[in-house]
Amino acid sequence: MAGISDNLEIFRKLSKKHYADLIDSLEEKYCWKCPMRTNNSETFCREVDSWVRLSIAFEMGIHDHLREIKIPESCLEVIASKFVEKQVNTGTVSHKLQKLNLIRMEKSMGFEIHSGDYLLVDHGVKKIESGDKVVLPNSCPLSNLWYSKSSAEELPLKVFGVKKVFHKSGVKYIQTVDGFEVPLEYVYGVILKIIKKEDKIYTELQLNRSN
Repeated sequence: MAGISDNLEIFRKLSKKHYADLIDSLEEKYCWKCPMRTNNSETFCREVDSWVRLSIAFEMGIHDHLREIKIPESCLEVIASKFVEKQVNTGTVSHKLQKLNLIRMEKSMGFEIHSGDYLLVDHGVKKIESGDKVVLPNSCPLSNLWYSKSSAEELPLKVFGVKKVFHKSGVKYIQTVDGFEVPLEYVYGVILKIIKKEDKIYTELQLNRSN
């Protein structure tokens, strides 16, 4: 059995090969008839799509192995959450910097949030309390791929109210008012303020020009 370094080197070489094969397959079967083909040197859609497909296959392989060795489904969520937490903690962004996102709502979300309102969201917050309103993905995608997204506008988001915060299997969870239990690391952010058209800040930020 190869050692850790040898295994990782083998995997790196296999990843390189299969990534190149995916790019070639896309070119042969799909890209030649794509209307964006002439802009590929600027959009890199083929390279991005191959990266996404390979990443999904990689994570599916991990999940398949964990199921084969009889890891319970409830524990898979814990493992995925701890993976995301480690990815965030080893990142290059300082946790001292507060990252705020301004998200325009295209439809009503409940909690007196209506189409045209803006949400001021504290992204990556570590402290959540009962009574907070949080933003979560509508469905839980593969952790690594979802958290690589850079813009909230690309994500299928939904607003939930927080009923309580608790720990389970060493992972911090929130329970929503709907009864869902979600690992804290899956929370996109906490809503700091709902900005409406009649609010003074709406005009000060020139949000009316975005409509």
